[in-house]
Amino acid sequence: MASRARREGICNYKLWTTEELIDAYAFEATRINQKDRETAQRAIKKELRRRFDTLLRFLDDEQTIQNPKAAFKYLLNDYE
Repeated sequence: MASRARREGICNYKLWTTEELIDAYAFEATRINQKDRETAQRAIKKELRRRFDTLLRFLDDEQTIQNPKAAFKYLLNDYE
């Protein structure tokens, strides 16, 4: 199921699920316009990097130790 942002056509990658970002990255690889493709793929990588970096900081947090599934949900950005 698509995130609310994706369903509503909101192109704010922070609001998309990780699965949607990976799918979008693969789609962008097929675009003819190289500049648009590179811009979108760079933005998608930036958002994925932000999520992974944040997750790595979360790992040693007491809340993550108590509730690791919450950290996983953060990584997926799947709150719906």
